[in-house]
Amino acid sequence: MNLEKIGEGKTATIVRSGETAIKLFINTPSFVAEHEASCQQFAYDAGLPVPAVLDVRMLDHGNMALHMQYIDGKPLIVPGMDKDERRYAIHTLVKLQCMVHRVNGQGLPNQTDLLAQKIRRVTFLDVAMKANLLDRLMRADTGSQNLCHGDFHPQNILFDGKKHWIIDWVDATAGNPLVDACRTYLIFKQYMLRSSGIYLQMFCKESGANKEDVLAWLPMIAAARLNENLNNKERAKLIEFIISR
Repeated sequence: MNLEKIGEGKTATIVRSGETAIKLFINTPSFVAEHEASCQQFAYDAGLPVPAVLDVRMLDHGNMALHMQYIDGKPLIVPGMDKDERRYAIHTLVKLQCMVHRVNGQGLPNQTDLLAQKIRRVTFLDVAMKANLLDRLMRADTGSQNLCHGDFHPQNILFDGKKHWIIDWVDATAGNPLVDACRTYLIFKQYMLRSSGIYLQMFCKESGANKEDVLAWLPMIAAARLNENLNNKERAKLIEFIISR
């Protein structure tokens, strides 16, 4: 089999074989691949622009492989874009995100439960700080059941020249769209600072949300993100977001 590497992350490598993309999980429990396939299938069945899931299988050495439709596309935002192109890309992202949020996510993991699990596992905050964040999280829970992607940013939207595709559904939940938007805002804030305000303005206009209602989730979202593979500077900035609000 002729495999071409097309992506690599902390826990998986993605290769291409013809019209199939294969996500090869590394030292990861089998349920992780099965869970991601289930979330992606949920979004696909809802009629969203999502690559089709083809198969999940265990390889000879025990690692899991998720086979899916290969999308020959580029990320929504790429280096070299001018101001107008970037603004149009953010507008497209917001339209797609709000389309996702209109889907009923009942049956997927609960967003609040997932965030609480992530905050409890954080080792960079003291017990009192985590208790405060968990209390705020529980009090802010609206019981919403909207489909939320969980990591909606430009690198997870591919454009094949005709159509935009949404990928990487492993963190999909049923929950509050404002939480999902706050996560997107935080990613922009960390890596595309000049675009963060544009994104927030466009999202609020499209969804009818209030800016402060989105930003109210920032401490909890930043805390949950501390678990991820970040450098010390990125982690320090997240802690600053937590303390400042």
